[in-house]
Amino acid sequence: MPPETHGTIRKTMASSQIMSPPWPNHDVVVYHGTVDKFASMIVSGPVLVSKGTENTDFGRGFYTTTVKRQARTWADWVSAGRANPGAKPAVVEITINRPTLATLDALAFVRGDFDADDYWSLIHHCRRGASDHGRTGPEPSYDVVYGPLAAFWERRMCVANSDQISFHTPRAEGVLNASARRIV
Repeated sequence: MPPETHGTIRKTMASSQIMSPPWPNHDVVVYHGTVDKFASMIVSGPVLVSKGTENTDFGRGFYTTTVKRQARTWADWVSAGRANPGAKPAVVEITINRPTLATLDALAFVRGDFDADDYWSLIHHCRRGASDHGRTGPEPSYDVVYGPLAAFWERRMCVANSDQISFHTPRAEGVLNASARRIV
């Protein structure tokens, strides 16, 4: 590479690093895929984590994702189920204040690969019917759990480019109910 080209690239890279926008600490936007009837109930409130399905990845709770298309896929799947004849898919967008979300007791998993034993241990614990996260102390469950979306949990496989954020306790319910919700 000619020296003048190398210098131009270096200057451009340095300029882009200097021009980075400041951290805004903005709200967190999550999505929940469901059907029209339930979407209206979620928007009008209150959100009730106790209405969540048992034997799910992180246990009974209210599940969301930061990936809008993932929520849409879930809504399509739920509306196609026999339990909801005639239902139309719907996605609820929830805007959560980041500092408020940070007050919750959270557990986060960044890896869902085959060797992520702690992640898969919790998945197996919850999918096999546990009613809590197995914690000791006054609160047996985390308020919120974040991590990859398990696909074939018994084979330790996750869905690529997906995530899930589940809310499990009355404190988490309070944060959801204090957050703006709308159907998108």
